[in-house]
Amino acid sequence: MMRSNPVRAARLLLGLGALLLCASSLSVSAAEEPVERAPISSTIAMIGAGNMGQALGNLWAAAGYHVIFATRHPEELDAVVERAGHGAEAASVAEAIEQAGIIALAVPYGAEPGIAKAHGAAMRGKVLVDVNNAFERRDGEVAKKAEAVGEAVYSARLFEGTRFVRAFNLKGASSFPTPQDVESADYEVPYTVNDESVRHIAEALIHDAGGTPVYEGGLENAREY
Repeated sequence: MMRSNPVRAARLLLGLGALLLCASSLSVSAAEEPVERAPISSTIAMIGAGNMGQALGNLWAAAGYHVIFATRHPEELDAVVERAGHGAEAASVAEAIEQAGIIALAVPYGAEPGIAKAHGAAMRGKVLVDVNNAFERRDGEVAKKAEAVGEAVYSARLFEGTRFVRAFNLKGASSFPTPQDVESADYEVPYTVNDESVRHIAEALIHDAGGTPVYEGGLENAREY
């Protein structure tokens, strides 16, 4: 169910329209295998239903996106889905990825290699928003490897072929507005991408979570977040 907010609806349609216009081509080097672009929809697969996943998933559901919360145990997400409302659902990770044009990762950073191994092929060509941060005390060797090259760069290499967005990493889950307060929210969200064509959708997602987008360029510029 769409929110009755013409400004946010216009942003969403603008972002999705821009992605659809460029969906037939992808710039790759001669040595790279071309990546087939997936159809972009307003369905978001929220991988992870913890505090961060719920904070963003609830905002996006209220803004009119179809949010599918996905974990290894989707049968345990009834309360999460009920709180989100607005047609939100729960599904397995594989089912959510299959249905979505946009995927958001809100899991412990150390889980990323396993998710990439299991589901990376299904994510190719789709928009992937990574909100995770690596902490060596929690994520161990994966965090060391990520911090050596930059977390955004490392994650994008794990999820090769995705249209990768690094954003929301500077905010804790408790600092996001509620859907009722999103219109009066005032905070900046730096973001970087590996594909210029996703800037419109990244900015729509940030606006619809109450933030102001601050474009920082390519993923190599995300060293501080």
